[in-house]
Amino acid sequence: MDVIKREEQGLALLDRIQPLLLLSSILVGLILAKVWPNLAVKLTSLVTVGVFLVIYFVMLGINMQKVMHAFTRWKPTLLAIGINFLITPLIAWTIGYIFLRKDPDIWVGLILYLVTPCIGWYLVFTDLAKGDVELGVSLLFWNVFLQIVLLPVYMGVLAGTVVHIEIRNMLRSVIIFLVLPLILAIITRWLLRRFGISVETMTKKNVLPYLKTVTLMVVIIAMFASQGEVLFENPLVVLKMILPGIVFFIIAFLMSIISAKLFHLTYPEFALLVFTTTARNSEASLAIAVTAFSSPLIALTVVIGPSIELPVLILFLRIVLLMKKSFSNYSN
Repeated sequence: MDVIKREEQGLALLDRIQPLLLLSSILVGLILAKVWPNLAVKLTSLVTVGVFLVIYFVMLGINMQKVMHAFTRWKPTLLAIGINFLITPLIAWTIGYIFLRKDPDIWVGLILYLVTPCIGWYLVFTDLAKGDVELGVSLLFWNVFLQIVLLPVYMGVLAGTVVHIEIRNMLRSVIIFLVLPLILAIITRWLLRRFGISVETMTKKNVLPYLKTVTLMVVIIAMFASQGEVLFENPLVVLKMILPGIVFFIIAFLMSIISAKLFHLTYPEFALLVFTTTARNSEASLAIAVTAFSSPLIALTVVIGPSIELPVLILFLRIVLLMKKSFSNYSN
């Protein structure tokens, strides 16, 4: 019993200090970009490796039987699809109209950034919030498929420009950052079982939670260090993006809370809904911004987006964890 209590206390401690650790990582990255820019620029590859490892650690804790079962859970799936692909595009256009009418290039960049739901980060934050990762993996298919089908429609109707989507680039990202970590995680679980080691035991002893947190800290430091120069050199664009970006995230977060309560979602489903409707797919939107538009401001807007998004997701992580008790009356 003492061992169990110590493990629970350790996990609770990680929950309490995790947002502070992640926010501190942002500060460290920006300081590194300022005082050691030559090194900071070279850290881009570290972001790629780090994201792969974080998602691998998340996949390591996934139960594939639950993933297959999650494909039959239509209520939370349809709710997430409805918010991401019906409501969010309208919100993105409206926010741009209110705040960025005089800056059409930034407006287009904002729309492009906000209408692309994340295909990776949302799993990381769902896992950190103890949400339904298996349901999140099953939702991945819909996020990728509907982005490919609907993004040209969104940009044609909302931004007045029909874009060409490089399907190969998107599929490559899915394979590298989702399929490969999943396969590697399945192989790892099999090897661990051969040596009598349980992934569940590693989780209870906080091995996996601490590995994920430390790796995520490295990713955040490298990300803000490598993008720091862009942020420092374009303060006006950053300032113009902050307010509409924050407004969107607040609206999306409130929608998730209201929808989860209205449709009686469980806490794990609610945590997933929050992060799949707030985290954005900056990789796909940046690739499109660079290849489909001549204005560098559109791509710059997409680059700045994650710098606003990440601190907000860290804050939401803390709030979502604090709301867990309010979902205790709901069950599957």
